[in-house]
Amino acid sequence: MIGERKPMSIRSEVLRLHSLGRGKKKIAAALGISPTTVRGIVRGSSSEVPSDSSTLEPKPTNWSDGVPWNVVEEQLHRPYATIKQLAKEFAPEDVSYLKFWRTLQKKVSIDLSSQARIRFHYKPGERFEMDYCDGFLIHDKETGKTKKTHLFVCVSAASDYTFGEFSMSQKTVDFLGVQDRCFSFFGGVPDAVIIDNLKAGVKTAHRYDPEHNPTYFDYAKHMGFIVLPARPRTPRDKPTVEATIGVIQRQFFAENREVIFYSIRELNTKFRTYLKNFNASEMKDYGISRLARFENEKSALKPLPVNSFEVVQYKTAKVHTDCHVQVLNNFYSVPYRLIGQNLRVKISDRIIDVYSSDYELIAKHARLRGRGEFSTEESHYPENKIVSNRLDILSLKREAESGGPALVAVVSTLLESPHPLRYLRRIQGIIRLKKSYSQGAIEFACSQALTFKRFNYQFIENLAKRHTLQGGRMISSSSVPVRDLSEVHLRPVSTEEENGRKNE
Repeated sequence: MIGERKPMSIRSEVLRLHSLGRGKKKIAAALGISPTTVRGIVRGSSSEVPSDSSTLEPKPTNWSDGVPWNVVEEQLHRPYATIKQLAKEFAPEDVSYLKFWRTLQKKVSIDLSSQARIRFHYKPGERFEMDYCDGFLIHDKETGKTKKTHLFVCVSAASDYTFGEFSMSQKTVDFLGVQDRCFSFFGGVPDAVIIDNLKAGVKTAHRYDPEHNPTYFDYAKHMGFIVLPARPRTPRDKPTVEATIGVIQRQFFAENREVIFYSIRELNTKFRTYLKNFNASEMKDYGISRLARFENEKSALKPLPVNSFEVVQYKTAKVHTDCHVQVLNNFYSVPYRLIGQNLRVKISDRIIDVYSSDYELIAKHARLRGRGEFSTEESHYPENKIVSNRLDILSLKREAESGGPALVAVVSTLLESPHPLRYLRRIQGIIRLKKSYSQGAIEFACSQALTFKRFNYQFIENLAKRHTLQGGRMISSSSVPVRDLSEVHLRPVSTEEENGRKNE
């Protein structure tokens, strides 16, 4: 608390460290107090500490005696407190990090093996690491509203060569699009890609057995790399890209923190300029640039595929009792043994593939473009049902004959289609209209259906209902009178006009 007098133990420790020549900031960091408090204690020490030198503590002969190891041990348990950082704060300037580390093992009862990290060295072309972070805001000049952006970063683990791009979302289409541009930037594909657990790449995150997003899994197969999702909340699984994002945030983000961007293109243009200089700048640890290191790696990458990837959709559909699944308002047949099960459906531009829960291909259909259409294979029905349905067809024909010629024509048209079984329920409904409407109404409705080639149940029922409500006075389009060719003139032609045309 501000203004509170510090305990004598803290004040004594401040004076002791000050007598060892430690700076005020280092003392404050070591004891967890502010530099102002340290300065005040030191200034008031002349009146509080006896002037007799015999009362002062003797100056330690070993540097380790002047280090508050209990404070060091406490700091080790705090986030982001590394041994290297603690050596900078607590060790004298003439003591090396290695010497401090060895002394720490003797002074502090802590398992230092838990603090150790293995530095991995990856082969060229072995793996890329990818991740997202929050980006800048895009401002609308007219409305003043802002939209959030996301920064995608991909780093080669072997050379640290970096690609980055701002995007408006992390959805599957944007995720795949930015990766296409990423691999084009690198000029090839690695053996493996490490990604975070975003929905576009990982359907269900799990520490040991994550489930991939099917679309991204197909994309990985097309491009020729394997997907290795990082464990949830474990940034050290992708340390290279994590460290690179930190550098970008401290440099590019800091340099442009006051800049207002009005378009994603403007933002990416400025970022590409930064990224070019970033890859070309010398790395202190290696003495060469990321670009120079990548030149030795480029030949190890797999070539880009010739054909572009076709984005597909995956959905789950339940098999109905008519042995069909509904996909985008149309129906596709599957074997009858799967009735009641939920199946995986892969939707491409031209093909509908139906898979079981363990990704076994069950059925393949050409994609239908209409609405309410059926794609049916009779082999998907049980044999006894096919036989009984064929008997139903004969009975439906006989029942339609008792109605009238137009009804028979409609029923025959539906039964003569390539897959008549899918129309059985519709035919039954049309024939049962005889119970609600007169034969004349049904005949009129069926004749109109034949004229306009519209054989759906609702259309025929609506016409029969209108015919009934209007007392059978509706005029069929087929009964519209046809004018004789000799009567096409609006007025009769006189004899003089006709003689004049002949003379011409």
